[in-house]
Amino acid sequence: MSKPIIGINCDYDYIQSRIQLADSYYRAISEAGGLPLLLPYTSTEDIGRILDIVDGLLFTGGGDVDPSYFGEEASPKLGNISPIRDEMEIKLCREALERDMPVLGICRGAQLINIAMGGTVYQDLESQWGEKIGGCEENRSDAENGESKEVRRELLKHSQGAPGWYGIHEVFFKEGSKIENIMGVKALRVNSFHHQAVCKIAPNFCISGWSPDGVVEAIESVEHRFAIGVQWHPERMWEKDRRMLLPFAALIRACRDFR
Repeated sequence: MSKPIIGINCDYDYIQSRIQLADSYYRAISEAGGLPLLLPYTSTEDIGRILDIVDGLLFTGGGDVDPSYFGEEASPKLGNISPIRDEMEIKLCREALERDMPVLGICRGAQLINIAMGGTVYQDLESQWGEKIGGCEENRSDAENGESKEVRRELLKHSQGAPGWYGIHEVFFKEGSKIENIMGVKALRVNSFHHQAVCKIAPNFCISGWSPDGVVEAIESVEHRFAIGVQWHPERMWEKDRRMLLPFAALIRACRDFR
């Protein structure tokens, strides 16, 4: 059986005019049984051809997404954005899901999927946490209904100084969710490298994982075969903890079924 081809979006360095990617992403795809294909930022007119070639997509971490895509002005705490990356990835995500192609998002990638499908993010967790921004309070209430004794309001540290393989807080999974079934546990200790997070969940998506403070840590589509986003970085943990290969392996399986 041939290996599914997984298109991987790279970060874009404006200063050096180059794309770049941590090798842990494509090594995780290879280890899980897929064939990684790094995608350049070409014309959006090429998206159809790209999707004809690949069997699934991995949206990776990186800088912030332009808030104009979810109808907000830029916060003073907004980080670096990449217009060429935002435009390409949002259109790529939408067209992939129109085909019901499997997609997995990591960190920024999870936020990107949510934005592409009509959701919003906190532009800066530390300064905006606790505000009622476009339904974010409702998201946290939903999380509390699932695991009320585990959720608290005080914001945890979500940008660790510890090595990437080290987990600093737990994630609690929604019972019966795809991500719970994939990981095989109700809770998992994960790393954390972000200052943004999903705020208002996109239509036809649900929150399937959250940290003890209520920050969204996993989302998934309720209508597509495989559209999952995780806020942590499993690609930085799998060599120490083989369970962190499970999201990549699940993507590969979904891609085999897709073709």
